[in-house]
Amino acid sequence: MKRRLLLVVALAAPLFAWRLGRPGFSDTEGMYAEPAREMVLTGDWVTPRMNGEPFLTKPPLAYWLAASVMALAGPTELARVGSTIAALGTVLVTGALGMDLFGEGAGLAAAAVLATTAGFLLEARLLRADMLLVLAVSTTLWCYVRLRRGGGRAAALGLWTAVALGLLDKGLLALVLPGAAIGLAELVGGELGPRTVGARLRAVRLPLGLAVVAAVALPWHLAAALRNPGFAWDYVVNQHLLAFFDAKLPRDSIPDSLAFFWAMFLVRTLPWGLLLPAALLHAWQAPDRRAERRLTLAWVASVLVVFSLASGRLEHYSLPALPAVALLVGDLVAEAAAGRTRVSRPWLVVPPAAAAGLALVLAAREPAAILRELDPSLAGYGLDRLVKLTALTLAAGLGTFALLVAIRRARAALVVGAATAAVLFGLAEIARERVEPLFSWRSFARAIHDVPDGTPIFFRASDEYQLCGGLDYYTGHYVALLAPPGWSPPTFLAGRTERLFVPRTELERAWRGGKALLVADDVPGPADEAAIVPGPYELLARAGDRVIVRPAQRW
Repeated sequence: MKRRLLLVVALAAPLFAWRLGRPGFSDTEGMYAEPAREMVLTGDWVTPRMNGEPFLTKPPLAYWLAASVMALAGPTELARVGSTIAALGTVLVTGALGMDLFGEGAGLAAAAVLATTAGFLLEARLLRADMLLVLAVSTTLWCYVRLRRGGGRAAALGLWTAVALGLLDKGLLALVLPGAAIGLAELVGGELGPRTVGARLRAVRLPLGLAVVAAVALPWHLAAALRNPGFAWDYVVNQHLLAFFDAKLPRDSIPDSLAFFWAMFLVRTLPWGLLLPAALLHAWQAPDRRAERRLTLAWVASVLVVFSLASGRLEHYSLPALPAVALLVGDLVAEAAAGRTRVSRPWLVVPPAAAAGLALVLAAREPAAILRELDPSLAGYGLDRLVKLTALTLAAGLGTFALLVAIRRARAALVVGAATAAVLFGLAEIARERVEPLFSWRSFARAIHDVPDGTPIFFRASDEYQLCGGLDYYTGHYVALLAPPGWSPPTFLAGRTERLFVPRTELERAWRGGKALLVADDVPGPADEAAIVPGPYELLARAGDRVIVRPAQRW
């Protein structure tokens, strides 16, 4: 491993770890933090639980990593460190893969690009399973390249270990995504066909792979199935096949539209995504290293096509494509520095220059007006100065970047681009901390701690009951869940619904007794609060659509 690549990773580490424990867990993070806390509490590391009942919608690797931190340090937001370490590992693997595919300069540039890509930086600091999947996919493809180049048994072992760990993290996606990229690249290259399938499977040492997967991933799946009747069907059919077509039960997530999925993919690639059209054109036109560029293009295409076809897609599902985007941009930057790029300078200069001009226009506008257009609930959190500073930073950074590219200073442009992204990330992180009440239950839990002991806490969600995870985590005990309308249990919860949810009559009885709290996450305005309560009420706390209400009489 080249020392300069290790230096890039070392420089990225403080950026990824900066204020890692500051913002409270978001709703999505709460769905991982609470099962991890309950693992430590119960001592059962086979069956993840939410609000005391089995929660088997995901494999356990992300829960295990968070629970390991909590077992040593107690409940802490630093349980995110698993994602952070996985992100640093992905930067390292992407840089190494770039060196193998395109040379040392391209590998270093790809590592720097990935480490300062907006969507990647954000995910590196979230407690959920997606960054671990990105690492698994990247490592699998790196080992595949090493195997193609004579890496032997060690490369094959690395490939299948990455797949096996990925199966423990996000299920079959860990096999489908790299398999689709490899298959597409070999199909286009003429290596894969009906007569060569057997040879290609032998080339990746399939028997060794089956043994590794059986040893690493199979034990938990068997143990979970034995302890939780109905899990096997739900895991294979409901969480994989039916979820792909947005037909799983319960309908506990709202899929994103195809247009939004693609738009957010482009947003997550910023600021380097501004060079993506030029990078794609360069990869298509360059006469050398065709097989290497074919694999990288197939990587991007396979991720985007798989989730474009999936009706149950969410916008962050494009994350496994980001290392491939970094490889394409890193290759472009390295070739531009050597004077070998196959695209004209306008392709490189116009997008960042146009973005810089747009940022200047935004800087001239009233920040409060921009915030109102984005989301009226952002008002009142002290973001006005940050909006202005962000726009000016973006304009100065991208303008300088475009100028350096125009005068053929590609390496300097890379440094300026990375520095600009790092500053913007810092501003975004400060903004996220300021608007914490809009996405985290931590401040609500503090308000709840001020009410008399023994007050029952009821939680209402219109679709995802597991949004209670953050509230459980921060209050330190279970809440009384009200079933979402039309909720149907997964097979592993068959017969346990009565233990998971309480009837609304319990809320009504506690409300009449004057001792109850009702927490809800989907109450847009004051007029809507009356529709969810069983009697006269007063508002205890509100942040955006989140509310805590209680009976009108004083305790």
